[in-house]
Amino acid sequence: MRRKTAVIAIAIVMCMLCACGAAEPEKTGTVTVYDLGEDMDHVEPCEYTLVSSPGNMSACVGELLQRIIDGPEGRRSKSAIPSEITSVTYNLGAQAVAVNLGSEFNDVPTERKILCEASIVRTLCQLDDVIGVSFTAGDQPVCDRNGVAVGMLTPDSFVENDGAMINAYERAELRLFFADGEGQHLVEKVENVTYNSNISMDRLVVDNIVRGPDSTDVYATVNPATVVNSVMTQDGICYVNLSDDLLNKTTNVSDEVLIYSIVNSLTEIGNINKVQILIDGAEDARLGEMDLSALFERNLELLK
Repeated sequence: MRRKTAVIAIAIVMCMLCACGAAEPEKTGTVTVYDLGEDMDHVEPCEYTLVSSPGNMSACVGELLQRIIDGPEGRRSKSAIPSEITSVTYNLGAQAVAVNLGSEFNDVPTERKILCEASIVRTLCQLDDVIGVSFTAGDQPVCDRNGVAVGMLTPDSFVENDGAMINAYERAELRLFFADGEGQHLVEKVENVTYNSNISMDRLVVDNIVRGPDSTDVYATVNPATVVNSVMTQDGICYVNLSDDLLNKTTNVSDEVLIYSIVNSLTEIGNINKVQILIDGAEDARLGEMDLSALFERNLELLK
């Protein structure tokens, strides 16, 4: 199969994907397009009816990418593709799409990149002939923080609350880490929680660490005023975006105990190996002597 290349230009005048004056094509199917949520910390589903023929994969991919760019009802501010991106190109391969977001994508904050990738992957992989999407920026593969190419992504590559209310509840056993009485060591506690199944497990863990323990023999590590802006996991790394209230400690808990109560609790989840803590989206914050730009791994030396 010959590879096809198409370009979608993002400018004051958008590149149209069908000729002006042509007869309106017959509607051929309904898919879900994922747009940026109002809080800009998740993507949320929006029903969309394709007008391209399902037999023309290039046209379907181009139409869906243009729809993501435009945003719902033409609201560019809700597009999951950042406004810094000036062009989008794509190549069709065997059951995969390669999307080039331009060199500007390299300067987009990590969390925003992931939302963009999640939107495109989840949307395009609904097409019958697409099982995955790969990304380049300025013709170079998009890499993670360690400089490793992220490769082809599928919908299963993302763990995220997509904002759709399901109204179904489940029970889970969480292994959480809180502080001892002196605030210098971690104590592991098992807590049973009932939660809305719309909430991802990583978000559930962080919410419960911020809320604090149910038992009285261990102590909270995080300032309860801390707001959980977002929690998202990709490629084994959990990105935890918290408000700056985290930096205003209200107890005698050490900085290490605070950080590793979050990290150790999250790494109890099987698909998480490392944790990045952001403060209101910033990667360069500090908590005392601790540099929060680092990727934190499990640390059991603090266990009591």
